[in-house]
Amino acid sequence: MNKLIGIILIGCLVVSCSSKADLEALKLDEDISKVIEGHKELRKNLAGSYGLKGYSSTKLDGFKIGSVKISSYEVPKGNVSDHSDLWIYIDNYNAKKLLGYKYSSADEEESEKILDYLKSKYKGYKTNINKVHGDFYFWDLPEANKWIFVDQYDCVNHIQTNFTIVKRGLRIEDSTSKSVNTIYDDYKMGYPDLLK
Repeated sequence: MNKLIGIILIGCLVVSCSSKADLEALKLDEDISKVIEGHKELRKNLAGSYGLKGYSSTKLDGFKIGSVKISSYEVPKGNVSDHSDLWIYIDNYNAKKLLGYKYSSADEEESEKILDYLKSKYKGYKTNINKVHGDFYFWDLPEANKWIFVDQYDCVNHIQTNFTIVKRGLRIEDSTSKSVNTIYDDYKMGYPDLLK
């Protein structure tokens, strides 16, 4: 009997340790409290340039994007900012309804896998291949009510890739005012030839 209980406990431990939250499977506008509670490494934070409420972490071993496991990563002998991090955007800290997320990856191999996954899952993307500053990809997915932005930039010792997946129409600071730019408008300023 004790052996059976031990086997069950070990099995539960293995399943819980290998469980990863698939960011791609999370539904926009749905409560993600359980995901946040299940990942104690996430810290309440205001998302930089977008001014969105959310949670962030550099400890990423409990997450994946589709079939690609993401992991904590720091560029060897890199600068303090040369690491991967995740931001999960929510409407407010009570309801915790998902507005989107941004995964900033310093791991070039992992970034390539995620980009390949997105290209295979979602067709019809726009791209701007720029060997000087980095590549840019955009998907407008009205049927899923989301935008996907992938921008890469060349750092001194690595390529940093930002995967930003947000609700279509999301405005900076989650504003309801039409005078406030959407996330799309923000990217459009950087890529006016591609995003018209």
